[in-house]
Amino acid sequence: MGGSEDPFAKIKAGARGGSTSVARPTPAALEHVAPVPPGGPPLPKGYGDLGAPSDCWIYLDAGGAVLRATLRFTKSDGEKDIRPCTAWSDNAGRIRWRLKAEPGLCPLYGLQELAQRLSAPVLVVEGEKTAVAAQAHFPEMVVVTWPGGAKATQRADWRALKGRNIVAFPDADAPGRKAAADVVRLALAAGATTAAVAQVPAYVPEAWDLADPWPAGFGRADALEAINSAHARGAPADLVWPFGFRMDETGLWYDQPTSNGGIAPSHLSAPFEILGEARDPDGRGWGVVVRLRDRDNREHTIPVLRSRLAGGSAEVRAELADAGLIISPARGKADKFAIALTEVKSSRRLTLVSSTGWCGQRYILPGRVIGAAVHEPVLFTGEGRALHYGEAGSLEAWKAGVAAKAVENHLLAFAISLAFVGPLMRLLDLEGGGVHFRGHSSSGKTTLAYAAGSVWGGGGPLGFGQTWRATANALEMVAHGHNDGLAVFDELALVAPEEAGAAAYSLASGQSKARSRSDGSLRQRSEWRIAILSTGEIGLADHIRASKKGDRPMAGQELRLLDIAADAGVSMGVWQDLHGAAGPAALSDAVKAVCAAHYGHAGPAFLERLIVDRDEAVSSTKQIMAAFMVRAREVGDTGQANRALARFAAIAAAGEQAAAFGVLPWPAGTAADAALWLYRRWANAFGRDTPREDRDVLRRLRGVIQSERSAFSPIGDDDTGDDAQPSVGGRDGEARGLRTLGFRHVRGGQVSYWFHDHGWGQVIQGFNPTDAARIVKQAGFLDTDAGEQRLKLSVKIKGERHRLYAVRNSILEADLGD
Repeated sequence: MGGSEDPFAKIKAGARGGSTSVARPTPAALEHVAPVPPGGPPLPKGYGDLGAPSDCWIYLDAGGAVLRATLRFTKSDGEKDIRPCTAWSDNAGRIRWRLKAEPGLCPLYGLQELAQRLSAPVLVVEGEKTAVAAQAHFPEMVVVTWPGGAKATQRADWRALKGRNIVAFPDADAPGRKAAADVVRLALAAGATTAAVAQVPAYVPEAWDLADPWPAGFGRADALEAINSAHARGAPADLVWPFGFRMDETGLWYDQPTSNGGIAPSHLSAPFEILGEARDPDGRGWGVVVRLRDRDNREHTIPVLRSRLAGGSAEVRAELADAGLIISPARGKADKFAIALTEVKSSRRLTLVSSTGWCGQRYILPGRVIGAAVHEPVLFTGEGRALHYGEAGSLEAWKAGVAAKAVENHLLAFAISLAFVGPLMRLLDLEGGGVHFRGHSSSGKTTLAYAAGSVWGGGGPLGFGQTWRATANALEMVAHGHNDGLAVFDELALVAPEEAGAAAYSLASGQSKARSRSDGSLRQRSEWRIAILSTGEIGLADHIRASKKGDRPMAGQELRLLDIAADAGVSMGVWQDLHGAAGPAALSDAVKAVCAAHYGHAGPAFLERLIVDRDEAVSSTKQIMAAFMVRAREVGDTGQANRALARFAAIAAAGEQAAAFGVLPWPAGTAADAALWLYRRWANAFGRDTPREDRDVLRRLRGVIQSERSAFSPIGDDDTGDDAQPSVGGRDGEARGLRTLGFRHVRGGQVSYWFHDHGWGQVIQGFNPTDAARIVKQAGFLDTDAGEQRLKLSVKIKGERHRLYAVRNSILEADLGD
């Protein structure tokens, strides 16, 4: 359990190796001391016939000061003797340690952790040794115990548990179960918000506790489930309706006082239940959670924000009525109904979340919370039906019909591995982004999207996926709804070229557009972190170039959404191995059919294992990523190539981790091999030894020179001197165009293209002119005046001196990674 170093070190030094002995002064002269003041004596090394203790547990107060100790002695016959050890002061102020309990109530073990982690759930166990073990098993909780064992619960001071959510985990014997029940009663009496006993299965060995090895059939996940169930059964929350209001089996009533001193009951609505007061994880958006049953006995749980009640309750009443609650429309009763929901008070707290993803140690899905829920219940308030999370069929059928087909099919293995990256991104501090599978119709790219999406859900028109055809606001909301997960977008061409680049940036950056309130203040932005899988017949860069203004794609956009050809290179689209299918189309159809019938199991199964083995899984994933990057990296790789490599490494590691968890039926190395194969293809196409912007500048120049020679006025010839003169009408007989970029100069068989400032600006539009010239010079294609900083060539034309950008003709023969 927690505590400052000095008290632990000093006290335990005495307990293990000090020279102080147990003092035996006259009892009447002693006064109990707690906490022990700084500079107090260490625990004695020996205790008479008992000898040295074999174990020592120090009790600290909220500030870390020492209160007492519990010592365990091992007798010669192996029996254990557990004794309290407290500090006492004599008349002279000298402090002695005695094997004696303190007078009055005893403190709890774990008070310092309890004070430091005010919002953490509390697990109460029997015995200090068990408390230490339980804290290691369940770090998301604060574990406490009391001194003296099963029969000493009445002697403990339980007031420190006021306002906390408590679960008592009993030892597996009759005294342990009775002690746990006593703890619940005493904790509630001391002011605990909720308290319940975890149910330990009858088949565990007699007297087993959390300090013992996990018994067969009952592990950490089972213990968490028992704790979670206990929390759900916790003591009912205090519910206080405002004055005059009451709820009974017939519904909500308001007792209106009459002029003659009587009461006129007024029926406001059919009955419903208040589950508790709720707010978001940041402490905003307060409201109450209403649970009701409609006339067909279907249950509905609806959060009602108090901000909506303050602005008029018509919208809230309409929503509740839509769910089946009968509310009186009579004049005045609507206002009374709003007052009741606004002022009702409950000690039970719930957390409201509007997006999927991590909430502390738990992962939130629209219809499910994965992980221990003993902190407090979580309610998803987003539009789950629009996100297509859900389950159908079975995990085993999905493994056989979808995942198994990825063996020897690198693109499918890569797409499925990408689906598991989302929950790891926050744990590994990875930036958002993903991949775009580009390919012609019927290449199989849509099959990749269906397969990846089926890890988390399906059932929509595109399975789990969404269409790119949406407003910017809608895309942001889709991303927010898939936070810490996978978002699948189909057919990039459906988003306007002018908006494609901004959409890619927004989705990957994880933050919505800044918007103001009506008073001019800034609204809180929606935030997310997602793995993206996109498909389309055209790549992001080419789509951006197709805009009316001919926008230039930025390298950052392409690195956030990596362009991957949906073609395995063997004339079968995305496929390399047909696994016995009649052809590529037959295999694609078979995989999509399984995705439509079996989906939504693999992702939650991955999360369950990840949460149980979180620290180990994160460490393992980092090791896989590091090994992958060493394997894939080459000397001379640019920072851009390394940035993309990190994303490929994360996808490889996610697939390998899912296989290690048994969620994917793949041999070890399947995901890593697929990611490596695709990274090398991507890097060769994108360019790994030259930054993307540099390559784009050179390609732009080369393309203009190749396609617009008429835009260059020819000057000079092999005999031209320093004063180059333009040829009249064009020496090469070419037709002149209206666009003029500069001059085409020939001397001694060497050709160069001289751009004036306006022409240079037109050609490298979207790039900084100076930076572009520096790139061309560093590549060896720019003639300049002497001097390292010079970027232009000074020449005379018609007797006038000009400074021009002189590009060598050799750029036409350069290998620019095309």
